[in-house]
Amino acid sequence: MSRLGVFAILGLLFINISCERCMRCRYSYSETVIIETPDGEEEQKIEYTDKILLDANGEAFGEECFKSKEFKNDAKPFTIENYYEFEESNTDLDDFVFTCNEL
Repeated sequence: MSRLGVFAILGLLFINISCERCMRCRYSYSETVIIETPDGEEEQKIEYTDKILLDANGEAFGEECFKSKEFKNDAKPFTIENYYEFEESNTDLDDFVFTCNEL
């Protein structure tokens, strides 16, 4: 029984140390374009969903993960949500909406 207890404690310790908490963000927006048809011009609304912003290096910035030890005192080290909020306030896209979910 003591071996089982030791392995159980070691397993829980390993899981607790190695676990990550992640946040995933995506955005969507719509765009109105004018299309030439034989009957004249028509407006068409195009919906874009599940898009990922690019960071300063041009790489996709849709998910951010941290080890659980970096969450001391219920601190939230995620910066990705702030990045998407900044983009929302500075964009000229129609109907820019983002969602962030902790995984």
